Amino acid sequence: MEPDVVKPPVTWRAMREYFPHRVLANHVHALPEHGIVYVKNPKAACSTVLLWLDRIHTGEHDFSPGNVHTDNRLPRAQDVGRRKIARMLSGEGYSFTFVRDPMRRFQSAYLDKIVNAKRWREQIQTALGEEPDPERAVSLDDFVTGIERQDPIGEMDPHWRPQHINVMTSLITYDHVGRIETFDADLEIIRKAAGLPIVPVEVRNVAKKPGGILDDRPDLEERVRAIYAKDFEIFGY
Repeated sequence: MEPDVVKPPVTWRAMREYFPHRVLANHVHALPEHGIVYVKNPKAACSTVLLWLDRIHTGEHDFSPGNVHTDNRLPRAQDVGRRKIARMLSGEGYSFTFVRDPMRRFQSAYLDKIVNAKRWREQIQTALGEEPDPERAVSLDDFVTGIERQDPIGEMDPHWRPQHINVMTSLITYDHVGRIETFDADLEIIRKAAGLPIVPVEVRNVAKKPGGILDDRPDLEERVRAIYAKDFEIFGY
């Protein structure tokens, strides 16, 4: 039997390597008074978890802002202290995150961020070598090709880049990695393990399940599976 791999302590500098063009503090949320730290994984119930954490932190169970990502009252990283957060992620706190079936997450990202929105289209158009134009539609074929041409860390948007990069599995050993498919049960596991109070859970940004947009495109499905191959392996999907 091979010995367990012992990871070095997490540092803020090491985490920043995974978010070279984004604010790392927006992706890591710590509640020192409860001893917990959450790492966001876009397109995997982030809004729901952030609101849950806000209600735990403030005790205001009816708080329900329009945009919980910008209007939450969670402690800022600069107030908690970056070294403190890094120590919590190294074992001093209870760390958790959530993941999602890679194919479902990919489909959700395309429908939500490319088909039904506009400002993310420019990222794909740039990757394709096209003149950015948010008014011009991006096809599913173009989306797959664009992602294939992007560097996962430096260029891919967190909404569609591999989840193991978003949650930094090479750095962080989590106390619990929940799944969207078993969200309620996993959230209760986290609550009990961390000794958190019971607060109402308001599910946010839940749309109908993506309608199998790759069902008739085995060629694209194979390419998408290749993009997220490590997610399938690490998270057991």
